[in-house]
Amino acid sequence: MKGKYRLLLPRLGSASGYSNGNIPEACLTTKEQLDFYNHLGSNQIEGFAPVSSLRLKGFLCSTQRKKRYDPSWNYSDDPSRPYTHPIHPYPAMMIPQVAGRLLDGYGKRNAVVLDPFCGSGTVLLEAVVRGHNAYGIDINPLSLLISKVKTTPLNPGLLEEELEKILKKTLSIKKIEYPQFPNIEYWFKPPVITKLAALKRVIETISDQDVRNFFKVVFSFTVRASSNTRNDEFKLYRMEEEKLKDFNPPVIEIFEERARRNISFMSELWSVAKDINPAVEILNEDTRHKTSVPSRKIDIVVTSPPYGDSKTTVAYGQFSRLSLQWLGFNGDAVKIDVHSLGGRLDVHNLQLVYSSPHLVEVLDSIEKIDKKRAREVMAFYIDLRKCFNELSRVIKKGGFLCMVVGNRTVKGVQLPTDEIVADFGETIGFKHVETIIRKIPNKRMPLKNSPTNKPGEVCSTMLEEYIVIMEKNN
Repeated sequence: MKGKYRLLLPRLGSASGYSNGNIPEACLTTKEQLDFYNHLGSNQIEGFAPVSSLRLKGFLCSTQRKKRYDPSWNYSDDPSRPYTHPIHPYPAMMIPQVAGRLLDGYGKRNAVVLDPFCGSGTVLLEAVVRGHNAYGIDINPLSLLISKVKTTPLNPGLLEEELEKILKKTLSIKKIEYPQFPNIEYWFKPPVITKLAALKRVIETISDQDVRNFFKVVFSFTVRASSNTRNDEFKLYRMEEEKLKDFNPPVIEIFEERARRNISFMSELWSVAKDINPAVEILNEDTRHKTSVPSRKIDIVVTSPPYGDSKTTVAYGQFSRLSLQWLGFNGDAVKIDVHSLGGRLDVHNLQLVYSSPHLVEVLDSIEKIDKKRAREVMAFYIDLRKCFNELSRVIKKGGFLCMVVGNRTVKGVQLPTDEIVADFGETIGFKHVETIIRKIPNKRMPLKNSPTNKPGEVCSTMLEEYIVIMEKNN
């Protein structure tokens, strides 16, 4: 490598460790930084002999961020999920009480709300019942479907009538073609496939799109409940052969029971929101890039980004795959985990690592143990940091960014994600307000996961999460 290169190190000088809250646009790089990437095995940056990795914390002024544990945020005695929150299971859902409390505490009247990782729509629904307009963004088509249905009030009487029609028409179908997607008979028994295909054909004839989407969510639940998967797992694992022999799920009964439950949930929403009619836009976009949300439109962001790359934490794509295939999605649309944060290392934005001294330190520690895992961790945080650029664009001056994160452990090294995201925010013009620590008694996450995907190798998942609250300064 010849000539001068961009400096990846933040300037010193302010109390937060940055000058004017910005990283310089054009300076010189350092030998240690380039070597740090070499250690991680990124062959796009090469040409220096190995030396010790850079430690930014020693160069930066220390920051004393306000952080406190508050048991009132645990909600261990309040597991309720009102309205349409329970219409479909989804991994790692934020509990409604946390989302609602953040909106009440930091959102003004008639606020415009954004959740850039909207998942199953918890934040969006809490915005709806408060009369806020909202935007939800996700790359997972199943997430977008659930979020849309969850936030669209529908007359329960109309849904009851449609359900009766669906059941009657499904039972009258005599011949049906199987859908075509890989390994369908591995994941579903032939009688199950026949009944699911009949249900799907009838649902697709419903003329009202909102009603059709409602029953697609019921259908998605039925697909998962009647599949040969171990339903207590987020990742795709087939049921043991002994259990599979006696597994004969009553598909139509599962669908009917779930539909009636979801109609009762919708009845709750209809009673409080039918006359509110806030605008909710569900966007199939990627917050790492510029979205269609207008600049400085958002008063408050409440979100819980993924805790890490989907390969080693929560596999949203594997959870969603069978539903998506039955709903007619294929190709890239079902490769959620590949396209999620950290799915690929963005070698063109390696300098974003240096937005956080905490991140550099933990990457250095993990690299000494496992270079491959260090690269995977780096890939995730580079993608997350790119999202901050877009959030900065859309949030108004004086608006709030409330981010619920978990500090997972990789190779015995705890990742201080709460400090890392605060570093990211301060780099681009946010002021840290406070971080609240809560225990996770109700969040839908596996108590143990298998980060290596090897049978028998499990580790405990996070038991606490951190609510990082930042305010936009400019």
